[in-house]
Amino acid sequence: MQFWTLDEIEQHAMADHEVGEEISPGVTITRRRILQIGLAGAASLLVGGCATPGRKIDTARGSAGRLLTIDQLVARLRPDATQLIASDRPDETAYLAAVSSLLTRYNPDEPWAMNEMGESGWSMNTAAWMPPVVVFDIRMRPGSKIHLHDHRHYNGVLLCTEGSVRCRNFDIVQPDGQRLNIAAGEVPTDTDFLIRQNKDTTLGHGQLSTLSRDRDNIHHIEAGPDGCSLADLFTYFRREARSYELEWDGQPLSKNGDTYKVAWKS
Repeated sequence: MQFWTLDEIEQHAMADHEVGEEISPGVTITRRRILQIGLAGAASLLVGGCATPGRKIDTARGSAGRLLTIDQLVARLRPDATQLIASDRPDETAYLAAVSSLLTRYNPDEPWAMNEMGESGWSMNTAAWMPPVVVFDIRMRPGSKIHLHDHRHYNGVLLCTEGSVRCRNFDIVQPDGQRLNIAAGEVPTDTDFLIRQNKDTTLGHGQLSTLSRDRDNIHHIEAGPDGCSLADLFTYFRREARSYELEWDGQPLSKNGDTYKVAWKS
């Protein structure tokens, strides 16, 4: 799931299921939950005080820290996301901090089903769809893993809403004699290359992890002993943005245990 482009995600997310249709044993479609309200719908949410185009994201809690629905969250965020990806020098650090502040107020709702856990032990379904912002609902069984992968041409904030999850973040080590623009999608083309672990954290309820296009962009996720539910908010800089999985043996090369040899999975 996480290895699709926006167009591929949309194709699957907008699958033509009928209300009342049983898409898997015990799972029946009751309503569409994909947010695709467009500019007109967003305007109606803005009137309600959710956001103002051209204004910095208002993360003030107000109203005693009132929770945000997914519609309100995305409508408040989208103008700044659009401005971010149009900028010649996007400040992803400030943007991700503002997204994190808003996401802690998110009141999760049932997503639009796209896939089931199956043998992988995890599922990733759509909670909101308003490109360049897309929010996914991830459910993971105890001990299940979303294997090492990057986030090329997009950034994200991961929120743990139930249980716990171990999140390990890495950066690409610049190859000798090269200076790759990772944010622009330049990556090593050698068979093997090195990544360096920056963070190894266990997120509990309400805790977050962020990644930008060139910071902590590669990560590996493992559900805790009770499993977990996650909200994953992505901001796409290009339609062709997607993730690529990496292969590794998990054995560090450096004495301090932070450097690993990897290869792009074919």
